[in-house]
Amino acid sequence: MARSAHPRLKFLAPGWFAVVVGWGGLALAWHQATVLLGEPAALIAQVLGWSAIVALGLLALLTGLRLQRHATDWLADVRHPVRHPVLALVPMAMLVTAGFAVQVLGAGKVWMSGFWMLGALAQLAATVWVFHRLRQSAATDKGPNWSGITPALFLAAAGNVVVPYAGAALGFQIWSVAQWTIGALFFVVVQVLFMVRVVAFGMLPRKLLPMLFITIAPPAAGGLGLAQLGAPVEALEGAWGIALFFVILSFLSFKPIMQEAFTIGHWALSFPLAAFAGLSIHLALATQNGAMQTFAILTLALASVIIGWLTLATARGLRDGSLLAPEPVALIHAV
Repeated sequence: MARSAHPRLKFLAPGWFAVVVGWGGLALAWHQATVLLGEPAALIAQVLGWSAIVALGLLALLTGLRLQRHATDWLADVRHPVRHPVLALVPMAMLVTAGFAVQVLGAGKVWMSGFWMLGALAQLAATVWVFHRLRQSAATDKGPNWSGITPALFLAAAGNVVVPYAGAALGFQIWSVAQWTIGALFFVVVQVLFMVRVVAFGMLPRKLLPMLFITIAPPAAGGLGLAQLGAPVEALEGAWGIALFFVILSFLSFKPIMQEAFTIGHWALSFPLAAFAGLSIHLALATQNGAMQTFAILTLALASVIIGWLTLATARGLRDGSLLAPEPVALIHAV
């Protein structure tokens, strides 16, 4: 068993932490839906949240083993000219599970503050690394590496806007606001760069189209972050409107996405849709709007169905060996 598992560790890229982020984000959405759907929603939130915590622990252990046995492969992911932004998923997974632990489980401040701070600092470091690599690329004689301007860069933005999920309740208001602002700024910068890339060089290859859904994450998760910071409902409505625009835009590519063979990159659909469902539910409760409540429940159902499909497809891929295996082409492992 150990011998057969050992080679598979070689391909355990940071993109696998998208599973944690997806389950954790959906857990928070179901937790908010408890007011509308009652105790069953609370039970679903608990199952999803604890699954995310277990998955985070397991992936952290396996990543440690990968660092020990396949350090060069791990460094290759970090230094890759296109894949390196996916590193932001690791601290993002910590911050989302911290949000679940604080908001749902009522985790104590003593040990959770240290865990949250580690995630926040790691997220800031990942953002600095991504932005530094971007500047390095632009400073060469050949100009920017436009092939590296993909929606994976939005992960750095999304990771920072989830800092308030636990940070605000733990008493780190100023820090949470500061990192949320960094994420918001990075979202605008990357959006401009990605639009230039599309106009000048065309749309992403079909195998990378799932990453388009990552564009939903910064405004959707950012709106939930603003809610934790006590922002007025008008600010949340603005974030929801931006997220809705990217939801519609992303689903225009849904058919070709589903036609491609399943990879861990398909988990790019998970957290963005879960965050959008969570923000929709929050606004439905804040405004007491009946139509918004119906819409919010539908978005939660959609996110749940898609994440359920991703979970089953991942289980099948692990069973038949199509995942954690060499890829035929250079793909980006993303949320």
